[in-house]
Amino acid sequence: MMKKKSLLSVILLVTTLVGLGVNAQGMSLDEYLDMARRQNGLYQSRDNQAEGARLLSREADLIFTPKLFAQFQTGYDGKLQSPAIINYDRAKTDLYQLGVSQLFTTGLEAKLSYNLINTELVGADMTLLGGREPRFVDGTARLELSMPFWKNGFGRGARADEEVSRQQAVATRYQSAAQAASFLTDAETAYWRLATAVEQVKIEEQSVKAAQNILNYVSGQNRKNLGERADVLQASAVVDTYILQLQQAQHELRAAQRGFNLYLNREAQTAVPGLDRLDFASIENIPVPAARPGDRPDVKAGEAQATLARATSTLAAERNKPQLDLYGAYGTNGQASEISDAISATGKLDRDTAYVGVRFSMPLNMGARSDAQNGALKNQLAADQNLRYLQYAQEQNWFDLVEKMSDAKQSLKLSGTIEKAHLAKLENERTRLRQGRTTTYQVLLFEQDYNRAQATRIRAAAQVLSLRSQAKLYQVPVEGGK
Repeated sequence: MMKKKSLLSVILLVTTLVGLGVNAQGMSLDEYLDMARRQNGLYQSRDNQAEGARLLSREADLIFTPKLFAQFQTGYDGKLQSPAIINYDRAKTDLYQLGVSQLFTTGLEAKLSYNLINTELVGADMTLLGGREPRFVDGTARLELSMPFWKNGFGRGARADEEVSRQQAVATRYQSAAQAASFLTDAETAYWRLATAVEQVKIEEQSVKAAQNILNYVSGQNRKNLGERADVLQASAVVDTYILQLQQAQHELRAAQRGFNLYLNREAQTAVPGLDRLDFASIENIPVPAARPGDRPDVKAGEAQATLARATSTLAAERNKPQLDLYGAYGTNGQASEISDAISATGKLDRDTAYVGVRFSMPLNMGARSDAQNGALKNQLAADQNLRYLQYAQEQNWFDLVEKMSDAKQSLKLSGTIEKAHLAKLENERTRLRQGRTTTYQVLLFEQDYNRAQATRIRAAAQVLSLRSQAKLYQVPVEGGK
């Protein structure tokens, strides 16, 4: 008997020491999740990755936007000249180019540029130049157009390229958002796990105390020869059982504390604050969603992957097609010894330049071209199949979640009714004990029943809260680009 009391004292001391790690100041769930967002490196990594992908998706907008280009080049040419041309030692040239180009969604590519070439003929025979300076400036204003009709016909490849660039970033963003949302769901579960563990330890302490009271009672009766030895043995076994359950609850509490600190990037043994108590009335009033509020981010990522695969397939097909382009250019030219005069002369049409042409090329390895295209089609088919399964699984998971949540709420309501019944039974038995109409042993048994009913209600509440946190995965607001 003394050994049993000593063991019980140690257990309660450990409970007290565990409780010392819980601060008096409470922390709400929202405060905890906000701290996890700010302090946990994994969440910040996923959040930054999602934001980075959102910004990176804007890269697709650059494909069809105007581009400014410029060039400067200086050098000389000393090769021998044709006898029909004025001989000189070498020609020094400076090239200046400035222009704007744009690729349109129709596939048309346009370039508008202005070029200045400053040329100096070093060592030229001045008599053959008629007294002119061996230096002149050529100015050219040019418009160039190119239109594909087969490979990338009418802009198909360019539009696919834009979609590939965009959907790669969109898929990455949704995948990161899914991981961040899953992180917060796990963090919420860790919060309620600790809150539940704290309550469970309190109940197990009450159970151990009630069992010890029964053991003390039957032991006293046995010493007075008013009870049986079998009652003492049975009560002792009950004490051992509840001590074991208390130890398990304490182990769970310490594990829950470590899990709680994990999401805050804290050391495992860091003291944790007091948490919100389980508000059973509020938990019972948590509504069961009537309809799925939206798609999970992982399904959105699957949609982006399917769109990406389709665009990649189109791009592969266009990339390996024969090329047939119609192109042309028109420009006006001016030449003078000074830059300003050359620029002025450029506006005249008497020295204009114009040409049109056709470009054609095709790959000769037809087998490789066909395999590459079939491979892209297979990837597209796989992405579509994956998306269909994700959508199917999401519907099944949602249906299962709603069913479980409805059942869990019913279990919580029923467990509350059972707890109230056991409490009423216990209070009635205490009244009868004061009236001398029952025994202390019977009261102690009813206390145990009440403690077990409390533990069952806590587990039911924890199940409802866990399912509610999972339902939040369907409400993650993420913008996905086009």
